[in-house]
Amino acid sequence: MEYVPSENDRQLLAAYAGEFSDGTPRGWEFKELVNGWEVTLPNTATLATAELMATSVWATIPASDANTTILWRNSLAYIPRILQLNSGKKEVSIAEQIIGSFLTWFEATAEKDISSLKSGSQDHQSALRIRTLLWILSLLSREERQEEFDRFLSLYSRLLIVENRLLNELDLYQPNNHGIMLGIAHLHAETLLPDLLPGADAHAWVARLYTTLGEIIDEDGIASENTPIYQVFYVMLLEDAVSFLDWSGKFPGRARMFQMLLRAAQIGVRKQLLPTGAVPPLGDSPGGMQHRFKPMLGTLWSPNNGIAVVSREAEYLSFIAGFRSVIHKQLDDLSITWWQDGNFIFRDAGLLSYDQNDPVAVDMRGPKGHSLPTYSQFDSWTTKNSISYGKNTSRLRGKLNTRTASEYHSDFTAQLFFDEKNIMQRTVSLAHNHSLKVTDSFTATGFGRPLIRFLLDPSLNVETESDRSLVLSRKNFYLSAQIITSKPEMEIEIDIRESFVALEHHKLAKTKELVITFPSHGGAFDATSTFTKLES
Repeated sequence: MEYVPSENDRQLLAAYAGEFSDGTPRGWEFKELVNGWEVTLPNTATLATAELMATSVWATIPASDANTTILWRNSLAYIPRILQLNSGKKEVSIAEQIIGSFLTWFEATAEKDISSLKSGSQDHQSALRIRTLLWILSLLSREERQEEFDRFLSLYSRLLIVENRLLNELDLYQPNNHGIMLGIAHLHAETLLPDLLPGADAHAWVARLYTTLGEIIDEDGIASENTPIYQVFYVMLLEDAVSFLDWSGKFPGRARMFQMLLRAAQIGVRKQLLPTGAVPPLGDSPGGMQHRFKPMLGTLWSPNNGIAVVSREAEYLSFIAGFRSVIHKQLDDLSITWWQDGNFIFRDAGLLSYDQNDPVAVDMRGPKGHSLPTYSQFDSWTTKNSISYGKNTSRLRGKLNTRTASEYHSDFTAQLFFDEKNIMQRTVSLAHNHSLKVTDSFTATGFGRPLIRFLLDPSLNVETESDRSLVLSRKNFYLSAQIITSKPEMEIEIDIRESFVALEHHKLAKTKELVITFPSHGGAFDATSTFTKLES
């Protein structure tokens, strides 16, 4: 190649590998084989590097969890991890052959019909591919392996040409976490090798990222992706952006701009955490323990983002109704979670996977994965039935309305709309560390039977005391449940059914759910479910 980096850019590039996380989750595993490596991806799918050298592999659709497997396969993010284990000539040759194979398919597909490359993860893939090639170039520069460096620089140039076409022609840079990852990747690329291709402007990417992150992180400090774990991820992205701007030395004063957003996002994380510090399983995440952030107890009230939280030392309540963006939005409007003394009582199922061929995973993202009221017509709906990602709309949409709070009580109301018509209201009244009263007002007809679901934590047992009374229990914990309606003569059915929650990605736990069903011909009515803590 004719392009020769300046000495300063060469030194910066050589120092790059290992400085910044690519943001991929844990779960990668590698096994050395006679003819290469076997790679286990974060979703547990496996690849063989020998097979990746065939151009035809890149267009194949895996039989299970296809979207996620394609994301990790086509990201090439496993290559730096292999080179961290062994960066000898054999492994570098394997990397070169895999990237060459991918580029042959990538260039030909883009030339034929670049729109065929559009997918829900192409922006994420693109970010990781750029970061992967930069990492390899950094390693080879650092080890002064000039011949191999020149060959990979040629591959990288070919890759960037197509990635830039994807960016511009498919409008890949969007205000979501994938878009920010993509923007950061291009910032890295145009900072480290600024003169490789015409039109590079790292300073423009700094401004663009700052504006977009300012849209995503609102005045409440909450990111617009309906999932606390993504709030944590935005903090990581902001930290990396601040670190990179400082580290590169090319953007004096710019890091301070991002630090203000970072502080707001950190507070947004803390307000959503459980009192133990764990991330709750709201939205597209199974949740889990973290130790970086200390929870900020109190009340979070953010109608703009569709979330209310009450957090005390031994109690946590969340109430979901609405959204600012449909990214990672589940069909969870009017859903609650309730946590006391270290364990959930009612909870969200979380996220098992995005596998559209797994009915349990699909149900978890719909009404069946949440503690909420609905109608039988909508109970089997999936996100595909309601959400339009292109229009940022949902046919089912909640709205937080009111809140009142005192030292001993917290009360919230919210409505649910279908095609902009109000079809129900939920009122949640929490007597701190004592009881929870949930009143559901069903006001619509024509959508089948009204029903209420309470998804129980796997730790709970449930027993029926009478036709409208139950007891929930676990060790040293007892809760009475009473269900009444505004029409005492109304017949109701209370079923205890088997269900599932996600303990982590791709790991299920069996649990139970209470499903309260009402007749479809009952007209408008209220149903009140009261849960009172009993002395153990």
